Amino acid sequence: MKNKIWFHADDFGVTTEQSERILGCCQNGALNSISVLPNTPALRESLAVLNRCDPDGTRIRRVLHLNFVEGKPLAGAENVPDLVDDSGYFNRSFIHFFRWNFVKRGAGRRELARQLRLEIAAQLRVVTGACDYKITAVDSHQHYHMIPIVFDCLMEVLGEKEFEHLRIRQIRIPVDPAAPLMRHAQMRRGVPKMNWVKWCILKIYAKRNKKILRCKGIDTPVFFGIFYTCEMKREVVEALLPAYKAYADKRDQDLELMFHPGNLMASHELLDARSKELVAFYMSDNRYYEAECLKLLRRDF
Repeated sequence: MKNKIWFHADDFGVTTEQSERILGCCQNGALNSISVLPNTPALRESLAVLNRCDPDGTRIRRVLHLNFVEGKPLAGAENVPDLVDDSGYFNRSFIHFFRWNFVKRGAGRRELARQLRLEIAAQLRVVTGACDYKITAVDSHQHYHMIPIVFDCLMEVLGEKEFEHLRIRQIRIPVDPAAPLMRHAQMRRGVPKMNWVKWCILKIYAKRNKKILRCKGIDTPVFFGIFYTCEMKREVVEALLPAYKAYADKRDQDLELMFHPGNLMASHELLDARSKELVAFYMSDNRYYEAECLKLLRRDF
C-alpha cells in the first residue's frame, strides 16, 4: 500500500470562520488532515462545516488536538485545579509541565496524573460522543503530550473500556528527522534558533514514546514541521519535501507535514485573549503564507 503524505492543519475549530478558512486549503489545495481543538465554543458548528466539506469522512483525517494551553478545561476547573489559574483558564506552560515531570513525586505526582486523566478523558469524550469527529489519531497543542507524565496518562485513558472502540491508529511524535535537513545547507542555516531549542527538548522523549507506541501497535508518521514551525512557506516545503518524502518511503512510513493556516481576525476570537503570545500566534501573517502554500501544493506529490 502506498504510504500517505498528511498535509496537516493544527488548531481547527477556534471559530466557524477560521474552520472554513482552514478547509479552503482542502477544497482548493493539498490539505487532507486536521487537528480539532476540543474545548472551543464553536466545536459543533465547526463539525458541521467539516462534514459539508467531507461528508463521508474519507477525505480528511481527523485528529484530536489535546489542549492544556488555552481556554477552559472540559473536566471543570474545580476538578483540575493544578492545570488552571484563579479564573479557571489553562495557564501552565510547556516548561511548567516539563519541570513537573522531574520534580513531582509520590502523592503530588499521583494527584497531577489523576487530573490529567480526567481532562484527557473529557476532551476525548467531547469529540467522540454526540459531537463525533470520527478521530483516528491524537496530537496536542504545543506538543504537551510528549512529556512522559502527559503521554503516560494519554496511554492509560486510551486503554480504558470507554475509549477502546476508537482504535486510534496514529499518534504524533513531533521530531523532524535531521538527515533530510542536513543535506540542504541553505535550509539548515534558515532554521530559527528557537526551533532548534524546541527540537532538542522534544527529542529527549521521542525514542521512549515511540517504543511505547510500537508495543501498542500505534503508528508514528515521519514528521516535518518543528524546524520550520509557523514558517512552512512554499519555498521551505518545495525545498525540503522531496528529501522528507524519500526518508519516509525508505522506512515504509507515512509522512506528516504540520501547518498552521487558520488565522483569526480579532483577538476577541481567541479562547483566552489575555495572552499576547497567543494573539501573535493566531494573527501572524505567516498563517496566510502557510495557507497559500497548501493551496499551491500538488496533491499527488
